[in-house]
Amino acid sequence: MSKKKKLKKQANTIKGLAQLQAVVEVYSYDSEQLCPWSKTLSNSFGWIRLSEHTTELEIGSVLAQLVNYNHLENHGEAKEVLGRILSAHSLILPGGIQVRAASGKVINPGCCCGLEGWRDWLRFLKTGQSPWLGHGPNAWVERAGNLVRVWSDNRAKAFHIDFERSHFEAQLSKVQQDLSAFLPQVETWAAKVGFREPSKLSSKFDECFAVSRGLRRRVR
Repeated sequence: MSKKKKLKKQANTIKGLAQLQAVVEVYSYDSEQLCPWSKTLSNSFGWIRLSEHTTELEIGSVLAQLVNYNHLENHGEAKEVLGRILSAHSLILPGGIQVRAASGKVINPGCCCGLEGWRDWLRFLKTGQSPWLGHGPNAWVERAGNLVRVWSDNRAKAFHIDFERSHFEAQLSKVQQDLSAFLPQVETWAAKVGFREPSKLSSKFDECFAVSRGLRRRVR
């Protein structure tokens, strides 16, 4: 079997398995909360996956959420608002890791869960202690033999999504790769809106959300 056919077969196999994805929840803000670049955005709220495929519209929405969620001033030109992100001591974002079953069922990060805590999933592999997945509902993770089981809630009617441990580990590596690939997309977007230090913006995101630690960042 050729290498191309093997890769295609692997891709089709993964599509039939549960997946983990890094996501940010973006809200719909009123006119006073809009950033300079987000005044033309519409219906951009919901769950946005962070990867090399995140669109410019979605990146703008994520950065607008970053400004508003961290209570940074959003007035002025884009370069001024983005500059305040660099000056912030630390940053947080609503979101984290989304769990998707092949059947279509989805477990989203709950209320108060943040992207900044995504590495708790990596620690789970060592400690067995469930990462914080938010509340309302109260999702959680456990080991079940050779499986990693993600529960949608702690109530009787909750459902669960199972991963073989090796696939779970591979999916966490893919999450980190997706986040790493998102960083240069931020740079490209920032340059297009007139920010003169796009690499510093992506580095700030990297620092606050612990993206590339232990992973070689892709060179463009």
